[in-house]
Amino acid sequence: MHNSLIDLGFVRRYAKKRSEKYYFLINSLRAARMDIHYSTYVEQGSLYAIQTYAVVLVSLFLMRFLIDVPIFEILRTYRSLIFSDLTYILLPVISAYIVYWSYLQYPRFVAYSRATKIDVLLPHASSFCYGMTKGGTPIYETIKELAENPHIYGEIATEALYIVRDVELLGNDLVNAVKNTARTTPSKTFHDFLENLVPMIQGGSDIHQYFAVKTEQYFLHAKKTQEMFIKTLEIISEVYVVAFVAVPIFLLITLVTIGLLNLSQTSYLFHSLYIGLPLGSIALIVLIDSISPKEELGIHYVNRETERRSHSMEEEEIDEENYESNLKNYNNKKLKRKIIAKLKNPLAPILQKPLYAFAFSIPLMALPFLLTSFDLNKQIVLSIIIAILPVSLAHEYKMRKLAKLDKAVPDFLRRLAEVNEMGIPVNHAISLLLRSDVGLLSGEIKRVWLDMEWGGEMKDALSRFENRIGTPALRRAVTLLVKATEVSDDTRDVLLIAAEDTENMLKLRDDRFNTGFIYLATVYIAFGTFMYVCYSFSTQFIPSMSGIGGDGMLNVDQITSTMFNTCGILGFFSGLILGEMAHGNLLSGLKHSVILLVLSFACFTILMNY
Repeated sequence: MHNSLIDLGFVRRYAKKRSEKYYFLINSLRAARMDIHYSTYVEQGSLYAIQTYAVVLVSLFLMRFLIDVPIFEILRTYRSLIFSDLTYILLPVISAYIVYWSYLQYPRFVAYSRATKIDVLLPHASSFCYGMTKGGTPIYETIKELAENPHIYGEIATEALYIVRDVELLGNDLVNAVKNTARTTPSKTFHDFLENLVPMIQGGSDIHQYFAVKTEQYFLHAKKTQEMFIKTLEIISEVYVVAFVAVPIFLLITLVTIGLLNLSQTSYLFHSLYIGLPLGSIALIVLIDSISPKEELGIHYVNRETERRSHSMEEEEIDEENYESNLKNYNNKKLKRKIIAKLKNPLAPILQKPLYAFAFSIPLMALPFLLTSFDLNKQIVLSIIIAILPVSLAHEYKMRKLAKLDKAVPDFLRRLAEVNEMGIPVNHAISLLLRSDVGLLSGEIKRVWLDMEWGGEMKDALSRFENRIGTPALRRAVTLLVKATEVSDDTRDVLLIAAEDTENMLKLRDDRFNTGFIYLATVYIAFGTFMYVCYSFSTQFIPSMSGIGGDGMLNVDQITSTMFNTCGILGFFSGLILGEMAHGNLLSGLKHSVILLVLSFACFTILMNY
């Protein structure tokens, strides 16, 4: 801030003297874990407000010269209002205040977002703590392990890191560190979790029993939350039918009526359909996303260095002359292997991150314009289908693979627990599992065993296993297993806890998908109803009106074009809404968008001769 052209140090000093005035901001910054002093944050907000005031004021002055440019022709009607003294006074001030207020509210939204993420992962974090403490790990070491795995436990790992910071850097005891974090965490549920943990730490009792109770409690709470969400979806689906099917049908009927009366308001109805449907759809998607229980569904790869066993070497044994050349040859061979692997499987990056498919699908959007003679709106629909189809295919492949991998995890863990129960260590138990079929994990288990056979430590082999697969369920299970084996060879209870954690997650996911099928049918039936109305208009109503002398009054091409455009907009956004409803993921809705767009194109081209 001190490097800016405007020195607002007096604002910072004022904020420090009036700390009670910014009490809410102070708490929001702490809950959001934004490492900035509240007075500096207020100073930044004031600077952005001043900059906004200047930009708006300059823009108003420039508008005097730009008002006569053809592109701003629509503003000429409001010339007297735009250039009034009241506008010059109020608009910059209001704009500056909105920016300042929004900037000060931003930490609150960050804190709310963090609270949501904490609540979603809390059942899994509690299960992790249950497994660790059940295996004999002290509570502080368990919290440290949580803090060291942010790629698995997200914002909960951040909260755990603050506990570790208070203990190791600030010198607080564990009880006070837990209390401090409980006081500043944005999640009410996590606050209660930590507050109830304090007497367990002080009492020194069987703390794993506390985590066992909390794990069961949080999964029941997650199930109830999902049931409430499903009931809310019932209302949203009814809103969808009314707002996105009944209203467009009403507007189309009104459009035809206006055409018969030869009135000039037709363009306003076009705008209401072409603007209202996308905006309404986006609002509905945001609404569903804001109330939807979030779950991390993606495969996450971690660049984690693992220790490798090597022979000790005395310093004098190293050949300094050959070292550089050997290292260079090794790096060249490593690079060559990577290039060959990518050439053998060029689609691997796309299958890992489906959005990469846009890199080659977007250029292909030009094909309908170059190779077909359809009307512009039909060419646009075809280009959209071409753009999103590869992304949809890659995403569906990835999600199906993810689902199969996650479903194999509980079976793998339970079999491992059964073998370990007989007194066989985990590393030998893995070799026995080579003879059984555990789905997609069979090949990976073999790689883990070969890794250990070639001299690798079991911890490192499992870590590389986690890096290769990277599903949420497997990440949690492997992390828990690795830490448990460091404490004891008897990991049966830990393995069963990890298996139950995964099964609970899969059950919640399946319940949402099965219920989402109802809304899938609702949206498809509603869209089919709209398509049938368009078909009836095109093949029955409009020809009959033309037969009684309305041919000159009706612009048939305009009405048909409006119906086609409306079906295209409705089909694309209905697919996205379905993805958000059934899976909580927009990319999962792209396949429905493709299907509905293809149905629209085929229906209008083949059945309506458009």
